[in-house]
Amino acid sequence: MLKLLFLILAIQVSGVVTNQRNGRGIEGVVVSDGYTCTVTDAAGRYSLDADSLARTISVTVPREYEIPLGRDGAPAFFLYIDSGQRDFSLKPRKKVSDRFTLVAVADTHIKFDWNIDRFRGESLPDLQRTFERHSKDGEVLGIALGDQISDTPGTAGIVKAGYTGFRLCRKTVPVFYCIGNHDHLTKDGEGQYAVTEHFVRNFGPVDYSFDIGQVHFVVMDDLQYKGVQRDGIKMAYNTGITDAQLEWLREDLALVRDKGHKAVVLCVHAPLSGRFSHKPEVRELLEEFAEAHVLSGHEHNINNMWPSPKIWEHNLQALCGAWWHSNLSPSGCPLGYGVFTFDGPGLAHEYNKATTESADFQMRVYSGNDHYNAWTAYAGIVGEPKRFNTYSWPEDLKGHFVVRVWDGTRDWEVKFIQGGVERPMKQTEVKFFDAATAGYMVDVCGAPYGGSSVYKPMLDTFWTIEAPSGDPAAEKDWEIVATHRMPSGEKVSYSSKTLMRDYLGFATGTHYSR
Repeated sequence: MLKLLFLILAIQVSGVVTNQRNGRGIEGVVVSDGYTCTVTDAAGRYSLDADSLARTISVTVPREYEIPLGRDGAPAFFLYIDSGQRDFSLKPRKKVSDRFTLVAVADTHIKFDWNIDRFRGESLPDLQRTFERHSKDGEVLGIALGDQISDTPGTAGIVKAGYTGFRLCRKTVPVFYCIGNHDHLTKDGEGQYAVTEHFVRNFGPVDYSFDIGQVHFVVMDDLQYKGVQRDGIKMAYNTGITDAQLEWLREDLALVRDKGHKAVVLCVHAPLSGRFSHKPEVRELLEEFAEAHVLSGHEHNINNMWPSPKIWEHNLQALCGAWWHSNLSPSGCPLGYGVFTFDGPGLAHEYNKATTESADFQMRVYSGNDHYNAWTAYAGIVGEPKRFNTYSWPEDLKGHFVVRVWDGTRDWEVKFIQGGVERPMKQTEVKFFDAATAGYMVDVCGAPYGGSSVYKPMLDTFWTIEAPSGDPAAEKDWEIVATHRMPSGEKVSYSSKTLMRDYLGFATGTHYSR
């Protein structure tokens, strides 16, 4: 009976996927409604009984073809199901390369006019410069990893106009979209279908895939509706994927040929490393590839994680940082985004780009002797401070250099060099606050102190070493060198000779001086 009901409700969609250059059908292209997949035949034809809840039909663009763009500049790999015939035309690449760069942005959170001003005045120009920089080394593309808006449907057009406005040699840079919890709109009704309707109509499907180089990308909605929060606006949710989504993911990945020589990148909003339903099954599927990566946001802070030995999760800081109130993320790292260069079936290079800063700005160096409050220099206060506290580093770090590396996890090595002599710095193990950014975020911006949604401490992000004199500010001829090791074995080093003793760069519109 249920099978018969499904057949009555399902929409049969068929079409042909053709080569734009010669008009011939393309064999072997994966076509999906986000619930099930099929593959085109020798003539490029496909037929699919689309799920009754399906709103789009999409193609997994093969690596030999360009990512199609619509009139609005957004990737046009999908069509809305408003008829049974859905055809696609793909343009062959002039040159197929295995090297490309992906720029990943998380948590844009556009809500107020002053958010829009910073987005347009700071974020978009900085992203444009990053695209230009990496275009010299191959193709570039982008992805927005959710929470493009803040439960505000009226700002979707502003965000999309911004992300479809990047140009290289008069060509638009393709930017894909992933849905976040604040992109699920409860104003549209109850249930997963209703709360995703606005996103689908403005940005496209929530579960889809595409290929570029030797990498298979999968983008999924990992926020599951469970009602409305007490404010009556925001969605209450569980993180992870449903049984149906797991089956779709399994089917999609089963159609990837030669997995042992390809990488897979799963793009979601909430981290796989968190409370994620079907986490073991997802890990098992990803581990079938030569290399596996997860790109996520949601936490607003940088945190590299390893859900399993073969999977590297890059949990990115927010583009808006601490909701645009400063130039910081909630844990104190700069607001910004991630940049990933793939070469063949692996990640060749990765770094976190601080907005308005150079690409080599990857750390701040502090003195463990210093303390911070609302009167620390360059606080940028308009009016009275919000609080009047003073923040210091832990007592056992007095007399030490304290180094904050943005995503400083186990794949980093940090050294102190003075007078030509190198000494390894020790990574901290005990959880504590970044005293400098705590002073700024709490006293100046008014955030609560201690694990709130506005200000959060992080683990594994500090390295320390005792200053020979007991006073880092008195030391001369020193340098901190932090080296990041990639999965490919490549190492990239960054250095600093500057002791950060004020708030320069923390306030909106100011920049850190090196």
